[in-house]
Amino acid sequence: MAGNGEEDLYGEELRPGALVGDWVVERIQVLGPVSALYRARHAHSGVPAALKVLHSQVATAAVALRRFRREAATLQRLRHPHIVTVLGYGELSDGRPFIAMEWLEGQDLAAELAARGPLSPREVLLVMEQVGAALRVAHAAGVVHRDLKAQNVVRLAQGRGGPAVKLVDFGVAKGLVPGAPGSSSLTHTGVVLGTPLSMAPEQIRGQVPDARTDLYAVGVLLFQLLTGLPPFRGTTRHEVEQQHLHAPAPRPGEHAPVSAALDAVVLKCLRKEREERYPNVDALLDELRGAVLGGAAPVEAPRALGLYVEGRTPGEPDASAMEELDAGLERAHALALEAGLEVRVMGGACLLALASLPDDVLRERELRARVLDVGLALTRGDAPPGLSVTVHVDRLVTRDEAHGWGDAAASAWDDAGGEGGLLHLPSWIQDGGDGALIVTGAALRGLEADFVASPVSGAPDRWRLTARR
Repeated sequence: MAGNGEEDLYGEELRPGALVGDWVVERIQVLGPVSALYRARHAHSGVPAALKVLHSQVATAAVALRRFRREAATLQRLRHPHIVTVLGYGELSDGRPFIAMEWLEGQDLAAELAARGPLSPREVLLVMEQVGAALRVAHAAGVVHRDLKAQNVVRLAQGRGGPAVKLVDFGVAKGLVPGAPGSSSLTHTGVVLGTPLSMAPEQIRGQVPDARTDLYAVGVLLFQLLTGLPPFRGTTRHEVEQQHLHAPAPRPGEHAPVSAALDAVVLKCLRKEREERYPNVDALLDELRGAVLGGAAPVEAPRALGLYVEGRTPGEPDASAMEELDAGLERAHALALEAGLEVRVMGGACLLALASLPDDVLRERELRARVLDVGLALTRGDAPPGLSVTVHVDRLVTRDEAHGWGDAAASAWDDAGGEGGLLHLPSWIQDGGDGALIVTGAALRGLEADFVASPVSGAPDRWRLTARR
């Protein structure tokens, strides 16, 4: 170290003003046994970030260092709205590695449970839809989280359309695909990693985990969210592990007003043998929805907002025009996420983003106005040419649409003769020409005084928006 001033900034605990990569430390947030978490800001943009820095005494251990670097590689691989985003990673001058992640304003579910008690079944379903979406992406990429617990699910302070949560801390994640980040030998069979309150029996035995290992932890999380308590408790790690291995799982209904159908979902997640659990997260979510929303009774599809962006190039596109088109779609992607939408389709020349509408009238109107502002930003005079934007509000037609959109789902809907809804794009996408923002009456309703709008000739209930009033 150069002197006392630098030692003060870059000692074992980083001080405000320390420069870590491109980020300037503001304060320490959490001091853990293996690493410290700091709040920081980007030196140039000022964007807040969470810096996770490995302690020096731990950084000298090869296994811990490899696991830390693997977490960064894993998170960079798993890009999803409900998984914390990695902004960068590197090492300090003394060799301590760090990961810079997006800063999440909110609190983890363990803190929320401690502050307010159990969640209602519908709130639990909203949370688990998002956790399940994150796990679906991880499992499809060949990654098992292995430490899913209430402390590793952060509920954002500004959740839109219900509880918005993000899955964090993939520090003990294991790859299912050889050679993938997380598949190294440091988590080989026989090594026990995870948190005792949430560990599946096969983890405790040191067996190779798979996606169903995370589903056991989902069962633990469901139990906690519904009752405020973990299913198995003890005074020592060994006592808790023995219960996971041998004790019958209790029913949530023993501790909270929970239906028998919901009890059955949780108990199936908590089966000792993984072969007896749900085969995947989609099967689990299907039964969870039925248990919460009324079993086999028809469930009214939720209303949602859709933002469709299509890029067009006049004539034969050249390299410059294609670059502008790509840049415009990337900007649309970033603005959609910033506005609280989830990007469901990102094609070579189009983007579809959706968000469920809140029940609260004011919040619903705020969401629609925010998305209309996105549309204006993408089609105003100084925006790259060639983008056409349509905004619509309708029901999410099928369960497939509510939880994953794709050509197969669209084809099945069309084959069935279905019309309308956000899944059936031809029913609401309007060709208004390049640089146009077209909105349906359902998307504009109640906001007419806030935007400059004119009716689209020959297109009933379609409006062309050009500016904010």
